[in-house]
Amino acid sequence: MTGRHKNRPAFFDFMYSKIADFESLLSAYQKARKCKRYKKNIAHYGFFLENNLLKLEKQLLAECYLPSTYVCFTVSDPKVRKVAAPAFCDRILQHSLVRQIEPLFDHCFIYDSYACRKNKGTHFGLRRVKKFLQAARCKYGKETPIYCLRMDIEKYFASVSWDILLDIINKKVICPKIRRLIEKIVTRHSCVNANSCSIFPPSEIVNNKSRQGLPIGNLTSQLFANVYLNELDHFVKEKLKEKWYARYMDDFLIIHPNKDHLIKLREDIRGFLADRLKLRLHPKKVVIQNVKSGIPFVGYLIFYDHIRVRGKTLLRIRRKLKQRRLEAASKTGQNLLEATYSSVRGHLKHANAYLLQKNLFENNFHKPNTTKPMKIICEQLRLFQFLAWIFLLTSNSI
Repeated sequence: MTGRHKNRPAFFDFMYSKIADFESLLSAYQKARKCKRYKKNIAHYGFFLENNLLKLEKQLLAECYLPSTYVCFTVSDPKVRKVAAPAFCDRILQHSLVRQIEPLFDHCFIYDSYACRKNKGTHFGLRRVKKFLQAARCKYGKETPIYCLRMDIEKYFASVSWDILLDIINKKVICPKIRRLIEKIVTRHSCVNANSCSIFPPSEIVNNKSRQGLPIGNLTSQLFANVYLNELDHFVKEKLKEKWYARYMDDFLIIHPNKDHLIKLREDIRGFLADRLKLRLHPKKVVIQNVKSGIPFVGYLIFYDHIRVRGKTLLRIRRKLKQRRLEAASKTGQNLLEATYSSVRGHLKHANAYLLQKNLFENNFHKPNTTKPMKIICEQLRLFQFLAWIFLLTSNSI
């Protein structure tokens, strides 16, 4: 046995000690409080920061840490869903944990998995799918119809099997301490509602009886969701040999010129998800379409030569702008309006949406721009010169 393999258990013990290290927890605290440091519970935690982090470190080193109670609530934007928010101390631990174990999994992910990964994301996925369409058009020509198979998994986060997930994770994570810590995060859940009354965990979030579900509010759930569907990614790329495949969390697509081939792929993927991962495709979100009408993906409608904003996304933008403009009477509301404008412009700049942006902002209540265009300034200077010249003429004649 080589020295590299002899030192492997010691290396993973070192990983666990890094998760529990005070400096790592302090760095995780700074990440966890980002953009919300003035919330009451976070400010209270920070007031006794040293004691709280030392207590968490002691629990981790003694392996007596248990996740705190989740707060369950419902969000309706962009769609109605149940969310379980972890306690702030648990979020700190999750940041520290993900920082250490994410590299173990990230190098195993395929290039075209975009969700919750460094240097990836929606805009990267947008550009990749556009390149897929350009490559297909270049290879098969303008006259050949190109099709896209779009699929979505029904209730993905609530359907993830704990046993299958832990089995996948344990193939990469060798340290027993980290394994036990991850198992606690995945399988132990107690919940309260918005009024701090204890409730049974909703089945839309987790199901203790069938051992399924990942709380959407957990940072670890984002990583574990990618780890879980990485099995599908490798099945499609290595077994089915599909070149133009893209996935953003549980939305994925395949581009191919043969419609019958995509129908066969659909059944192969359906069978793999059911047998290997215990998942089901959403019956209303499995579509085979001609790409000439555009591919809806990551909030955009993608064509080979241009990009538009999706109708549903645009509807949400208009509603949000209307709401923010009504709230803009107060000073706080004005700040929210400014932030919404920046967010909308950031989304639109990745699409061919000049006229849409003009339409959205032409009647807004934005602060007027005090810097005038150079053309207007020049015209005003010429006007002043002309008036001065008239004044001089009239004064000389007098």
